[in-house]
Amino acid sequence: MPANDQTTAAFPVGGRFPDRTELLRLQDSWGVSPLLDPEVVAVRFDRHIAALPPRPAGADPGLVPVGAAREFVVQLAASLARVRADHRTLDSAAKDRFNEALQAAHASGAYGKLAAAHADMSHRMHSMSGPIGAQRFLPWHRRYLLELENLLRAGTPTLTVPYWDYANDHARPDWVWQPPQVVRDTPGANGGSLPDQSVIDGLLARSRYTPFTSHLETDAHNQVHNWCNGTISDIMASPHDPIFWLLHANVDRIWDRWQLNHSGHPSLTGKDATLDPWTSTATDERSITTLGYSYA
Repeated sequence: MPANDQTTAAFPVGGRFPDRTELLRLQDSWGVSPLLDPEVVAVRFDRHIAALPPRPAGADPGLVPVGAAREFVVQLAASLARVRADHRTLDSAAKDRFNEALQAAHASGAYGKLAAAHADMSHRMHSMSGPIGAQRFLPWHRRYLLELENLLRAGTPTLTVPYWDYANDHARPDWVWQPPQVVRDTPGANGGSLPDQSVIDGLLARSRYTPFTSHLETDAHNQVHNWCNGTISDIMASPHDPIFWLLHANVDRIWDRWQLNHSGHPSLTGKDATLDPWTSTATDERSITTLGYSYA
């Protein structure tokens, strides 16, 4: 290879191989977008087509409507431009932008108003509200998280909520802004626990939606809230601590991973399917590609 080749000169000589976090930072500095996994894209496309209204009588069942294919491509492109990342990969500037957006939303009163929605148990968004609540848990919180992200993006358009992969990161992300009156006591000092990856793998292996969401809520959500120990452990007040959103971004990410390999979904009909206080339904929340975001 020529001595003046600039490709080899760009790489350091010696040293250890970069870990995942370092490699992501390098790729970001080079402007490299996350690579598309063809198998994942195919699964998401199949889900998109399966959700379409029934085809007219006599239509070729093997022919994908051009409009549907075009719509999926547009949605996929949008989702890849709105990526929620592991908070450990954020640099100081990205963390500052996130915290500044939180503070601005808090100062306007909009953050407190949104956080207060969680105190209204009439929304039935947890299994403690009964079988309907168990079915609503994941779609309701997916919508809730998106509402918060949209609120923050109103002031900082490129911002996304990072996620906390608590099965592999056993440190509470205390870099997240702590509003006045929010309490953060010693993690784990008042019970609760963090799952390990084997627990998450067990959840992902469950074939039916109801057992999956039930065990996810109890084993990899409730216990995490309690382990965090403080305002976030209070069911009614938990969203007032912004760590709540990183926790729920990970819950949502786990659900999305499960959806790639399973076709189950919430069994909700009529008014139960409307995720009040919003007008969207559980069906509207099935696909993060349709909603326009993705996870790194």
